[in-house]
Amino acid sequence: MVTLVPGTGPAMAGTLPLNGLLASLFVGLAACQTLPMDDTPARLADTRPETITTLKAGLAKAVGRARITLGPEDLATSTSVSVLPPPPGPHETRSLARPDTFDLVISGTDPETCLAIHRETGSRHPLPTLSCRPAG
Repeated sequence: MVTLVPGTGPAMAGTLPLNGLLASLFVGLAACQTLPMDDTPARLADTRPETITTLKAGLAKAVGRARITLGPEDLATSTSVSVLPPPPGPHETRSLARPDTFDLVISGTDPETCLAIHRETGSRHPLPTLSCRPAG
C-alpha cells in the first residue's frame, strides 16, 4: 500500500493500492500492439488492376462492406493500406469516421499467404489469392 499525505485534498486523502496501480500499468502496456515475431512486413508483388481488385475484395470483407475505396498509399511500395470511410449520407454535411488502416504482412507460419492486420483491433485477415513479397 502507498500511503498518501492526509489533507492534500479530498481526492488524495487515504491510501491507494499499489496492486491497482500496477494492474492499470499492465493493461496500458498490453494495449500496445506489435507484430508477432514470425510476421514480416510485406508489400504487393504487383499492382495490376486484377491484384488491386483482389485486395479490395479481401479488405471489403474485413470491414464488412460491399464496396470500398482505398486510401492514397503507393501500393507498389507501401506496407500498409487504408480503407476510406463511406461518404456522408444525403442528410449529412460531414463525417467524423476515420479510415481503417491495415498492415500487410507475410506470416512466418504460412509464407505463401499475405495477411492484412487491422492496425486498431489487431484482427488478422488472410488474403490467400494475393501475392505479397517482403518489404525492403
